[in-house]
Amino acid sequence: MTSPKKILFADPDPDALRAVAQLLRERGYEVHAATDGSRALELAILRAPDLVVYDSRTPLLDPGTFLRILRANPRTEGIPVLLAGDRSGSAGRAAPGWIDKPYQPEVLLARVDHLLRRADAARGSADVRHLEGDLAQMPLPDLLQILAMNRKAGRLRLERNGERGQIALSAGQPVAARAGAAVGEKAFFRLLAGQGGQFSFQAGPVPGSVPDAGHITRRLEELLLEGMRQADELARLEGALPPPEAVLSLSSPGAPVPRGLQPVTEEVLRLLVVPRSFAELLDLSTASDLEAARAVVALLDQGHALASAPIRAPDVQPFLPPDLVHALRLRVARDGAPGGRPVGKVVVVGGSLATRQVAMARFAALPGWEAVGSAADTAGLGTLGTLDLGAVRIDLLSLPGDRSQRPLWGPFASGAIGALVLLPAEGTEGLLLELTQALRLPVALAGLEGETVPSFLGEPPVAVLFGGRDAAEALRALLEGAARRPA
Repeated sequence: MTSPKKILFADPDPDALRAVAQLLRERGYEVHAATDGSRALELAILRAPDLVVYDSRTPLLDPGTFLRILRANPRTEGIPVLLAGDRSGSAGRAAPGWIDKPYQPEVLLARVDHLLRRADAARGSADVRHLEGDLAQMPLPDLLQILAMNRKAGRLRLERNGERGQIALSAGQPVAARAGAAVGEKAFFRLLAGQGGQFSFQAGPVPGSVPDAGHITRRLEELLLEGMRQADELARLEGALPPPEAVLSLSSPGAPVPRGLQPVTEEVLRLLVVPRSFAELLDLSTASDLEAARAVVALLDQGHALASAPIRAPDVQPFLPPDLVHALRLRVARDGAPGGRPVGKVVVVGGSLATRQVAMARFAALPGWEAVGSAADTAGLGTLGTLDLGAVRIDLLSLPGDRSQRPLWGPFASGAIGALVLLPAEGTEGLLLELTQALRLPVALAGLEGETVPSFLGEPPVAVLFGGRDAAEALRALLEGAARRPA
């Protein structure tokens, strides 16, 4: 017979404790109760409940301290916690991880059931290395807590309305984040405040520092609490804020900065020496989006700044036209594993260190490109980066020509769309023959002088699709050729 799920309630109100205990026991749960944080912590360690419901007014331990101590103990670190309190009128009242008081029986039962099922699902997915899904069905706070419970390491990538971000995790805890130009905790809070979108998580080791993604030191529970607070405050400011595309400027350009301003307000004034969109201003400010938004509201109210109609930005041309992206998606989906968004593979061969650094810089300018390693690491075996084309993702994988790596050439290049060859490519003759003759991969050449195909390619390969220009154009030709190639 299955043991009943154990729920610990921490609430300073004995009447509320009695009411919820009776309700949940009637549904078959085992309930433990505490009226202060010290007793709640003791019961959590002794009883190892499946869920804790913690009232934000519980004395002796505030929610943040309770969560920090809980997560520091191996016996309790994976217990999900539902915070409770009165947040009437708050924009975050329905946020995962929070329930309003006074309790509504049907809402309480639904939330308890949801969190317990989520915990069971998390334990069942402990060995999963790749996840993809819809954030409307699995909200970001829920997803992060599942990854934390399983102490996952890897990169969580998010996409909402064409905007992308990522969170790096180590042992289940966020260690870095990027959202647009924002990094660190600022980026994390911005991602947390968003609604809907798609996610993909790829498990794998994360270095101690993640290039260009800031650094996060606070624990997940603290970040979620602070993120919900900031989202609430931003929602309250919404009516006073300009739209993201509105252009902000100083009402009196050249006037001295008033004395006695708060540091964030002073920073915003100095940024507005050059007119900027509100979205750009939020990106450039070193403060959180909430602090920068408050400063903007104050400056607009006091007449120090003006908001005007946006300047239309030039259209960004897609890397491939939609019809070719669709055709490429069909080819990759047909050749690859079923399920999820299709992911194609391009192997990158040859090139001096300087040539590869130039190629990485060109890739960085492509819409949808995300580097995985630094330019100094491009000569080894591994992933250089990913190119997100929307309906299909392309992974660029470095394949060294060293003969000691020969046993890996076939398995690593198997199923690839083609090979991108960076010239000069001396020392890779054996690898190129393997790719073009044994695997019969199409080849795109970058950096070719003239029209002569290098002799080290041996007999004509399946197709030499490009010659003479830079790596980004060679990659485009390779993908276009794959999209147009008959099935």
